[in-house]
Amino acid sequence: MRRALALFLLLSSSLFGCAVAQQDNPRLDALKKYLLEKDYPEVFGDAHYRTRVEGFLDVDIDNDGSKELVILYHPHYRQSPPIVIYKITPDLKVSKVVEGLAPGPLQEISGDYLDAHTLGEAVDFEIPGEKLTPEQVMQIMTKNGMNGFVIYDSFYHSDARSGSPSIIDMRGVKLPTIKHDCESFEFSRVKQIAAGHLREDSANNYLAAWVGDEIYVYLINGISNEGILNKKLWVIKAPQGFNGFETDQGLTYKTDSATAVLTLK
Repeated sequence: MRRALALFLLLSSSLFGCAVAQQDNPRLDALKKYLLEKDYPEVFGDAHYRTRVEGFLDVDIDNDGSKELVILYHPHYRQSPPIVIYKITPDLKVSKVVEGLAPGPLQEISGDYLDAHTLGEAVDFEIPGEKLTPEQVMQIMTKNGMNGFVIYDSFYHSDARSGSPSIIDMRGVKLPTIKHDCESFEFSRVKQIAAGHLREDSANNYLAAWVGDEIYVYLINGISNEGILNKKLWVIKAPQGFNGFETDQGLTYKTDSATAVLTLK
């Protein structure tokens, strides 16, 4: 019992970084409780690695009138989404949105991440004929004990992570190899996320992810019953001298000489 309590306290204290942990936010507390007790990220077998949270947003990201929590993780596994959305009800019930986001181009292997394939917990495969939707992929593979999914243009990845299903839609992202597997690449590292109105659109919230010298901008207009995002994506070059988004200032950002609000133009 003492060992279990010690493990709980260790995971609880390390689940969110210091900047996040200092926030007095009952919704964040509900999310931490949910992750620790029901859906700890990236669990394969009995391995529970220390979850690394690099940022969060408490915002109506799908423009439906209710706020979600958007978490920026530094994943341990190459096939895990850096950005995950959680729905929180007024009575603090938490549920994870199935589709996560992995903005940016596919990168060469850095050695910084684990690979579910080396554990014997993952498979890459092709399905001849008509391309499957994310919903169809989940329906087929969850019946076979799989919970993690990535969809590429020419093949699918699936793994047997524990917890609720997770899917990443990478269709349209250029593959760095002609091989139909994910052996030789990984997702990009996301430097920062922010959300708010664009300079030209004050009616909708947009999610922005800073990756390399580019900013990936998502407009999410709802989430399906299956947890799939109804989204649009724009990729723009970071403004000259871009130094990141201002904390709690929406899509206001700093450059070397000024501050401005992000625009797609």
